[in-house]
Amino acid sequence: MNRSAQSVARPVIALMIAMALTAGMAEAQTKVKAGFNLFSPQQDVEIGQQSAVEAERQLPILRDSDVDAYVNRIGQKLAQNAGGPGFQYRFRVVNASDINAFALPGGYVYINRGIIENARNEGEVAGVIAHEIAHVSLRHGTHQASKAYGAQAGLQILGGLLGGKVGGNTAQIINAVGGLGLNALFLKYSRDLETQADVRGAQILAASGYTPADMVSFFHQLENVDKSKKTTWLSDHPAPPDRIARIEKERQLLKEPATPTQNTSQLASIKSDLRRYGNAPTMEQIARGTVPATGSSNPPMTSASTVGGVEAPSRTWQTYRDRNGLFSVDYPSNWQVYQGNGEGVTIAPQGGVGNVGNKTEIVYGLIVNHYDPFGNTSRSYLRGNNQTSSTLQDATEDLLRQIQQNSPHLQVIRGSGQQFNLDGRTAMSAALRGRNQNTGLDERVTVVTRKLPDDHLIYMLFVTPEREASNYSSVLNAMVRSIQIDERAH
Repeated sequence: MNRSAQSVARPVIALMIAMALTAGMAEAQTKVKAGFNLFSPQQDVEIGQQSAVEAERQLPILRDSDVDAYVNRIGQKLAQNAGGPGFQYRFRVVNASDINAFALPGGYVYINRGIIENARNEGEVAGVIAHEIAHVSLRHGTHQASKAYGAQAGLQILGGLLGGKVGGNTAQIINAVGGLGLNALFLKYSRDLETQADVRGAQILAASGYTPADMVSFFHQLENVDKSKKTTWLSDHPAPPDRIARIEKERQLLKEPATPTQNTSQLASIKSDLRRYGNAPTMEQIARGTVPATGSSNPPMTSASTVGGVEAPSRTWQTYRDRNGLFSVDYPSNWQVYQGNGEGVTIAPQGGVGNVGNKTEIVYGLIVNHYDPFGNTSRSYLRGNNQTSSTLQDATEDLLRQIQQNSPHLQVIRGSGQQFNLDGRTAMSAALRGRNQNTGLDERVTVVTRKLPDDHLIYMLFVTPEREASNYSSVLNAMVRSIQIDERAH
């Protein structure tokens, strides 16, 4: 080979060596394999969907568009490198101060507000989320359910009856090992499974532009956290020294980005946003029922004196569509949406809903929700020449009675009852008023009800100060006229 040929060959050979080394590095990372599982990936999704509904009935989910967008952006970026069955991931923030996170089968990931508030950069938040994504992609929840049921029924019986897969017996097996929702099998894992999630989480981080070093730095940060705060994300997982050592070992096998994402400025903005909500409760307080666990969080009113300072309704409107498809309703574009559980939603202007005297109050705004009547009454609250079916009237009266039990200061305004058409079916309305001792305001509450095929109600509660009732009547009427109900979704 002449010198000219050698001069060309050297860089080519060097490139080939570099490529070989790079390939070797990529192949050197630990291969984490999913364990035995009776369930199919689609059944993971079904179990996760149903468990998420149960979980969100018990937990106060923070509904803040900026916080949700922040966490979702990080989560979806990580999910692109999750591997596994290719679940569609969904991320939620729990309004709890505990430093904890968990994931349900099929892609349902929850992180407590305490994680965000104690993280120092985006990589630390991403480290927690990547760990939970790893649990999902490796299907650890249904793996543990499979093992638990196998221990009860015997693997030979399982294999003979089910052919190694659950088939139509999903609910039977899940119920046998603890049921849907916050099942311990989905929340607490063995040391081996936690180590798998750490290793796979580190790989997901590196592949997504983050560094596993931030996962390690978060453990060190938690050592300095106020001990009165529950750091259950550590207590439910292997000891930090063990985790740190294993992650550091895996880092040597990974190709990390030269300038990993940390984005401290946006995290600082999100923390500032969270401070508007006051201090988050602990999970212990939520479990005891000493704070509302309604599944939604509302922005605070600093004091009763701020009530009444809301901006006038915008002349432009937006449409809210229920996430379950039951209804849609139009609302002024300068109002905010606070999503509740199931079909429930509160839509209100800034400052129209929040905390007064440690109690959540709605002074301006609309609530739309579903109601299951649990009793009939012969007393007629609704007056008028035309009477609708007894089922609708009795259900409406039952709802009014419940409202008055919760707010004894409210009295039905005689003669306010009306019957009209709402989205193709008969509806009823009535108005209540009274002085709210907590806010010191006279308030007006207008109730609109419409029956669903199973005799349940979909209802609207429109709340304003009494002095503003006439000014907001056009807004109320426009919102009522706009509602569309899809009974097939109920």
